[in-house]
Amino acid sequence: MAPVKVKGWEMSNVRNVAVLSHSGAGKTSLVEAILHRSGAISALGKVEDGSTASDYTPEEKRRKISIYTTSHPFSWRGHDFNVLDTPGYADFVGEIRGAQVAADAALIVVSAVSGVAVGTERVWTSSSERELSTLIVINKMDRENADFFRTMTDIESSLAGNIAAIQIPIGQAEEFKGIVDLLSMKAYLWPDGEPKEVAIPEEVEGVAQEYRDRLVEAIVETDDELMMQYLEDATLDEDELLKAFYAAVKGNELTPVLLTSATEVMGVSLLMDFMTQGIRHVADHDPLPTESGDSPVLGVDEPFGARVFKTLIDPYMGKVSLMRVLSGRFTAGDTVLDSTQDTDLRAAHLYVPSGKDLKEVKVLEAGMIGAITKADAVKTGDTLCGKEKPFTLTPIRFPSPVMALALVPKSRADEDKMSDALQKVLEGDPTLQLERNRETKETVLWGMGHVHLETAINALKERYNVEVETHSPTIAYRETITAGGDARYRHKKQTGGAGQFAEVALRVEPLPRGGGFEFASQVVGGSIPSQFIPSCEKGVRNALDEGSLGGFQVVDVKAVVYDGKDHPVDSKDIAFQIAAGHAFSDAMKKAKPMLLEPIALIKVRIPDRYTGDVISDLNTRRGRILGMDAEGSVSVVSAYVPMAELQTYSPDLRSMTGGRGAFSLKFEHYDTVPSSLADRILAAQAVEAS
Repeated sequence: MAPVKVKGWEMSNVRNVAVLSHSGAGKTSLVEAILHRSGAISALGKVEDGSTASDYTPEEKRRKISIYTTSHPFSWRGHDFNVLDTPGYADFVGEIRGAQVAADAALIVVSAVSGVAVGTERVWTSSSERELSTLIVINKMDRENADFFRTMTDIESSLAGNIAAIQIPIGQAEEFKGIVDLLSMKAYLWPDGEPKEVAIPEEVEGVAQEYRDRLVEAIVETDDELMMQYLEDATLDEDELLKAFYAAVKGNELTPVLLTSATEVMGVSLLMDFMTQGIRHVADHDPLPTESGDSPVLGVDEPFGARVFKTLIDPYMGKVSLMRVLSGRFTAGDTVLDSTQDTDLRAAHLYVPSGKDLKEVKVLEAGMIGAITKADAVKTGDTLCGKEKPFTLTPIRFPSPVMALALVPKSRADEDKMSDALQKVLEGDPTLQLERNRETKETVLWGMGHVHLETAINALKERYNVEVETHSPTIAYRETITAGGDARYRHKKQTGGAGQFAEVALRVEPLPRGGGFEFASQVVGGSIPSQFIPSCEKGVRNALDEGSLGGFQVVDVKAVVYDGKDHPVDSKDIAFQIAAGHAFSDAMKKAKPMLLEPIALIKVRIPDRYTGDVISDLNTRRGRILGMDAEGSVSVVSAYVPMAELQTYSPDLRSMTGGRGAFSLKFEHYDTVPSSLADRILAAQAVEAS
């Protein structure tokens, strides 16, 4: 990412559009067409040959999908915009959420061939939750089997809300050659790449009028005065109708549907024309929710405020923090407050991101997307503001990761570099989490799915030259007891010099599940001198890490030391530690030990039609169904399921529901492993230990 100085770069009143879709709908191709048509890029790139402005990393070119959100500034008819090209694959939800936080509007791309898909539904829902003004673009109108009418029906039935087409096609699939604009009732053809206004062809006049009537109905539903005129069959004033239309779109009360063929750059100029009027800018936003301080007044002439929505680590520029400026101005050299971290921040250089490049500017103003470098303390989601009126915005909500892989460095050199490299990868992706499991002694990376984790591991190799092998994380089983047990152990060691002697008698008792560990002394008569009682406790605590069944950590046990012996010369701290540890292990073996496994609380969100399949599958995973709640057409199934049964659940659920299922999980408690399964686990553990 090379910094490029741009003299006089100004983007006043800029509007930011997050381009969202299910993977494969043509989102990146549409962004490419917009940039090319506006003159921001000179050549039209293609996803297939890895030449687009958005997908520039080796991983994206190899997979031919977007993995990272990229910001692209352009100007059209005197208006300034940023389009944020986001990933369509569900694993990269963190990139999508960040773009939605930075955006004024959501442009949701739907394929005219495949229609509404699970990714469409997800970005529609998350954009609605963010209260973004939204427009839908039906793309690939020139492709074989493209069908506007089928796709429009799919959109209206799948996505709840007031949705209306503002364009219809002239021809479809291979015959697609033009568009009728229903707002102006004008038709356009593309005989030589540029739109040419023509009379509405006779063959589509009837359909155009039908969809025009539907559009008018959708508009008047958002305006009481127009509704009264409409019901009274009064003639509606065109200017008033357009005014109400744009107000409804900006207020997210109406979602317009437009048409394009991105690869042929057809409909793109009409889309950009619409964006000049139909997308709100920073001053149109409602106040943003804050955790502390007053919500900022959005606009250029207010105190400075911004939110960091993305972090990336560049091999040349280091840490780059991308921000959306909400209010005021940020001038190079200013010192501002990172109110989330409560630290001061001074940026000597400011930038505007443009694909893989950073363009240096002197000032960032409200509405702009900017970047700062080398701000080590700043994290994704942080609020930046002026000291005169500090505030902290509500954090960005990222989903918790649901799938994990254990990482093993391939060489000593990889081991030395892995920790720092992982930290850099995690800084750029808040949906990744790192766990260093003390019990299994494994480094475990959590992510949103297999592709997400694979991409992170490839980043370790390609960016930081760290190679790792992966496997499913070892399950952290534990041991406990179901009865009492008693044992005595004498430790005696005599070498040429000072000897060691200690004898400890203790009993163990079960505690309730979740009781942890308790230690008590009932020694009387000084059979164990008082100064060695802490040594006994330390020895028992050390023994907790290696149980008597399979060497797993011991929990929910009480140990009571009640007798022992010492030697006036050879008894010492280490001797009583060793004796107590052995006595505890021997007592455990007599106390009917059993194996415990970690249980997760899982909540699975699926369309109603998949409920039966999901519940049946959870039952086969030894799950205990807790209940089911309805959220509209979506069901949420809650269950307790052993962690051992969930290691492949992410791809399995995706396959089972056609990608329409999502889930969250968190560790809940430990519970008994069935005896038949415990025998297999212990046998495997014995083989591994040998």
